[in-house]
Amino acid sequence: MLSSISLRHMRVFVAVADHGTFTAAAEVLGLTPSGLTATIRQFEDVAGTPLFDRTTRQVTLSATGARFLPTARRLISEFEEALGDLDALSKGIGGTIRIAAAPSVLTRILPGVISRFVGEHPDARLRLDELNAGEVHEAVARNEADFGIAGEWHALPDIAFSPLFSDRFGVLCRPTHAFAKRSAIAWSELADQAFVGLGPESGTRAMMAAPGSWAGGAGGTAGGTGGGGAGEVPVDPAEVAASDVLKRAAALGLPEAQMALRRANASERAIERVAKMAKPRQSDAVQNSNGGGAKDGPGSAMIDPVAQLRPIVETSNTLTLAAMVAEGVGITVLPELAARVADLAAPGKLAFVPLCEPVRKRPIGIITRQSRSLSPIARIFLAMVIEQAPKMDLPAAIEWG
Repeated sequence: MLSSISLRHMRVFVAVADHGTFTAAAEVLGLTPSGLTATIRQFEDVAGTPLFDRTTRQVTLSATGARFLPTARRLISEFEEALGDLDALSKGIGGTIRIAAAPSVLTRILPGVISRFVGEHPDARLRLDELNAGEVHEAVARNEADFGIAGEWHALPDIAFSPLFSDRFGVLCRPTHAFAKRSAIAWSELADQAFVGLGPESGTRAMMAAPGSWAGGAGGTAGGTGGGGAGEVPVDPAEVAASDVLKRAAALGLPEAQMALRRANASERAIERVAKMAKPRQSDAVQNSNGGGAKDGPGSAMIDPVAQLRPIVETSNTLTLAAMVAEGVGITVLPELAARVADLAAPGKLAFVPLCEPVRKRPIGIITRQSRSLSPIARIFLAMVIEQAPKMDLPAAIEWG
């Protein structure tokens, strides 16, 4: 049975492949030639196929053996790495830390922290995955990352979000664009501009159009209080209808279908919300029917400026977005730290101008699983991020905490 194959068989197989003879491989492994030969024969019997072609002078890999060799090397490497991690974790001195984060965090914040961390903890290893906000939350929820650093997203079971910093939204445009000469731009001025943007899975558009941001003036809600007006519809990017076929595929657990379903949900829900927010509040409609015109102020409703941004190009990649802006396809809206990362793709070809009326900010935080504790080395690294990041000289106006 294949279950009888062990790591010992793998090591012997790889040694023979590397050294070309049973005698040389046996010497390296500290085995007798007859013992090594018996191990290979057992491996071949269980596999049901020869792994080596033998002659009187040399041993060469068979076609099957050649195909299996990379897999055997990988299995041995992963096993040794896992043992190393286990030993390091038990001592609290090393191990692998898996981090999922937004591009702006990976390129502007983590490198400085990692530089210090690896100097103090040379036995630790880090795995960094660049993902959008939704993907970061899902990676942590699926235990594919120890923790994440990204924007807020819709609620997932067992996931905690702890704010780390926030940065303001602004316009990214070419230096020759009229906006580039301004110190600030109102959201309402974007309506007639050619626009390129990130898709709903990034979380950025949802933050731009957060409930209560537009109705009733800068930063207020319809009705003038923080409680939300009649036209305000909370958004949950996970709740939207999609095709029956897509739903069935997602229900079966197919990752690609599940991601497509979430993206379809986010887009459709956003459209529904925008349509509702664009309608005047019922009280305003009654006032208008009695001869009273709608007036600006706490009691009026404004059309959501984000609803008027119809992307010519939509992408999930910030650098692609920057390339579109640099070539004059259109302007875009990004949080400032993300815009500074985008500027790396086209140095000297982009300008960032803050948006106002109202000022909107993107919260970035630490995403963890509530039911799972971090390893000792992951806790050390995360503590270093929290302690060191606010001291960095970053090319953006950031509010920490």
